[in-house]
Amino acid sequence: MKARVLALVDGRHDAKQSDKLALLDQHLAPLFTELSRRNPIPRAEDQVVAVQGVWTPAWSTIPFHDAIPGRVFDQSYQIFREDGFYANIAHHVPGQKGGLLEKLRSVLAGCDLMIIQKYDIVDGRWLIRNIGVEVAVVRADRDLDIPSAKAWFSDVMRKKGDCYQEAADSGTSDLGTPDFSALDPAAAKKLGKTFKAQPEMTNVYIDQDLRLVTSRREPTQRPSWTIGVRRA
Repeated sequence: MKARVLALVDGRHDAKQSDKLALLDQHLAPLFTELSRRNPIPRAEDQVVAVQGVWTPAWSTIPFHDAIPGRVFDQSYQIFREDGFYANIAHHVPGQKGGLLEKLRSVLAGCDLMIIQKYDIVDGRWLIRNIGVEVAVVRADRDLDIPSAKAWFSDVMRKKGDCYQEAADSGTSDLGTPDFSALDPAAAKKLGKTFKAQPEMTNVYIDQDLRLVTSRREPTQRPSWTIGVRRA
C-alpha cells in the first residue's frame, strides 16, 4: 500500500496545484482512506515519540510550500525535537527548471528558509503554532544537507529557544511578524499570511518510515495532504 502511494507521487512533488488535487481526488484518496484504517499509532499522544527525527515531504498539497520559487525537493526537511518544537527547512535556488538561470546558479543567491513551530497535544489533537522564521541568503550552489539543517535549527534554538518558549507558555496569540526583508515582496506577503495561522495537524498514518498528514489553517478550509518520508 505504501509503495503504491509513493509510486503514484514519484516525480510529482513540483506539479501544479490543480494537478496535485486531481491526482488526490482520482487516485490517492482511496489509498489514503485505507492507510488511515491501518494506522499503527492512532493516538496523538503516542505519535510524539514516533515523529521525532528528520522527514522530507515527498508530496504535498500545502500551497505555501511553493511560496518561494526554486525549492529543492531533496533538501527540504521537517525536523522534530523532543522539547515540543519542530522546523520546516528548505533550500531554494533560482533556475530549477533549467535554461540560463540554471547555468548561472553558482553565482546567484540562494535562500535557506526555516519556519519554526511549536506543537502540543490537546484533547487528543495536534495543535500547531508558528513561532519564528529564519531566512539565510546563501550561494545557490551551496547544498543544505541534513547535518547542516539540524545544526542550523539547533543554533537558532540555542540563541532564541528561551524566548520562543516564553512566548508559547504565555499563550500570546500575536508573536509579531518576522523579518522577511530578504525575500521578494510576493513571497513575503504569502509567508506573512501563513505565519499568522494556527493550523491543526493530524497524522492519519504514521510508522517508522512514512507519515500521511492532513493539516488546515481554518476549520472551513479543505484539508491539505502531505506524504512525509523519514530521512534520519
